[in-house]
Amino acid sequence: MRSDLVRLLGGVLVAIVLLVVVIAATTLWLDRRERVRHESDVATGGVGARAIPIMTANGCSGCHTIPGVPGAQGQVGPRLDGSLAGRVYIGGVLANNPENLIRWIRSAREINPHTAMPSTRITEQQARDIAAYLYALR
Repeated sequence: MRSDLVRLLGGVLVAIVLLVVVIAATTLWLDRRERVRHESDVATGGVGARAIPIMTANGCSGCHTIPGVPGAQGQVGPRLDGSLAGRVYIGGVLANNPENLIRWIRSAREINPHTAMPSTRITEQQARDIAAYLYALR
């Protein structure tokens, strides 16, 4: 009888330890995700949380695959995912930094007349919001 109690307590202890590990890992992941979002917002002057409706309204999903954007399974433009932050160039011509991404989002054809990317003419703040969202996809 005593050995059954020891086994039961051992199992409960293992379950508690596993639960603590899962909670700690989840907390670390959520903290990292929030930190990345904050850093992206600060770097771009945008608010990534406002970007999805802007991208949807402006047809970004028609050409690009963008994680988290409903229906964004486009195949014309490059995937706009976690790899964006690590790319060297934007549109093949601009150094990858927040100001250049904002410029590219707003007026790609003024930068490269031969690109398939349209000049969206969205506001600078909307472009900053989109850039913040995209950079946070790391």
